[in-house]
Amino acid sequence: MNPQQQQKNKVFNNQYQIVKKLSSGSFGVVFLGQDLLSKQEVAIKVEKEENEEVKSLEREVQILKILDGIEGFPKYYWSGEDLGYNILVIQLLGKDLAFHFKQLKRFNLKSVLTIGIQAVNLLERAHQKGVIHRDLKPENMILGIGNEISKLYLIDFGISKVYRDANGRHIIFKDQKSFLGTTRYASIAAHLGHELGRKDDLESLMYILLYFLRGQLPWQNMVNVTDDERTQKVGELKLSLENEIFKDQIPEFQKIYNSIRKLQFKQEPDYKIIILELKKAAESQNIILDGNYEWSEIKQSTHYRTDTNQNQSKKNIQFNNQNEMKKSIEKQLSGAVQLGSQNFLAPPPLSSRNNSFQRDDIRKNSSLTQQSSIGNCCQSINPNYQKSICDDRFGSKQDILLHQQKSFDDERISNFESKEITENLEGQETLVEKYGKIKKGIAINLILSLKKKMK
Repeated sequence: MNPQQQQKNKVFNNQYQIVKKLSSGSFGVVFLGQDLLSKQEVAIKVEKEENEEVKSLEREVQILKILDGIEGFPKYYWSGEDLGYNILVIQLLGKDLAFHFKQLKRFNLKSVLTIGIQAVNLLERAHQKGVIHRDLKPENMILGIGNEISKLYLIDFGISKVYRDANGRHIIFKDQKSFLGTTRYASIAAHLGHELGRKDDLESLMYILLYFLRGQLPWQNMVNVTDDERTQKVGELKLSLENEIFKDQIPEFQKIYNSIRKLQFKQEPDYKIIILELKKAAESQNIILDGNYEWSEIKQSTHYRTDTNQNQSKKNIQFNNQNEMKKSIEKQLSGAVQLGSQNFLAPPPLSSRNNSFQRDDIRKNSSLTQQSSIGNCCQSINPNYQKSICDDRFGSKQDILLHQQKSFDDERISNFESKEITENLEGQETLVEKYGKIKKGIAINLILSLKKKMK
């Protein structure tokens, strides 16, 4: 590339040059970039620094530093601030599973089992490093490129959390938390307002696998339900179906799901048994798990959108100066906010809930980040948080681990030994009962107010 061309393209940290836009959302914009030193392609994620409502890049940076070097997670290259924006540069990856699902409408059993086995392995690695994802969905499950076209990666750690400290001590259980995650795939514990743990990542994975098999989930396309009611109704339906949710699938899926639902908050899942059951399912159906997916065999068909066709529609982005760069990003941000999201639902606003059910993870007026299937990096619901280990500004993995000994998950470590409240205690109020009491209270207040008016 000649000097004149280099001046036209924006360069971050004197090393990472923007080539073209890949996607945009309320959080910012994702660009294809190039490392000018190694000539390697990278993904550049740009987040507007002063946008307090969707600021999650800082948390994602800290999580990526913890997971850096672990197989199945994008390599972290650089992060910093430029032109009033937070910048993250990571490994360039391929298509997410939502992209392939959109093409095929559903996956065959072989593809689902292959995805399941790889995903369980990835979650185990993340959990061993003390990280829970908390927003697993097809958009955050992405395949590699080149020789890694069949290798699964997990991305987007904007609402992930460190669940244990450097000494291995687990965070304490909390309830009365606000809903966190994506309604369609969130665990029952998320709907109940419980602190999330390792088991909840696995439960979300099971809903995703069922979604891939069936083409949709039972709680999709609810009619006559407002956005404020949807999270509640979906949670109630998940509870009512938990004993038969996989009834039309091979028995191994329901067996795995049941074992996950029985796990206590701090209990370590048996990842090896889950993988063994998935392999047993393949064997019972005479399926050979060779690591390939069904779309690898039909990618040349006319209805399947290829990487080449997609890339032809994208042009290189060139900026004559910094002001032009800022205007371009501002335009992308503005468009993304107006577009919103039609695929996923935001949790009900806190102002519409009873105070006892508010969670400290999300502030009032938090906005829904656009959910879109991107070629190389994806975004999720990005609520705001009170201060936690992932929000602190430390420059290295070592700094984070040292800091965990002093401050961890909004609680002093001395609180770790507090009495644990388990999710599956007999006699515990169900989600239906909790919301039933709220509705009953509202009805009583309404009657009383009407009586006063009549007097």
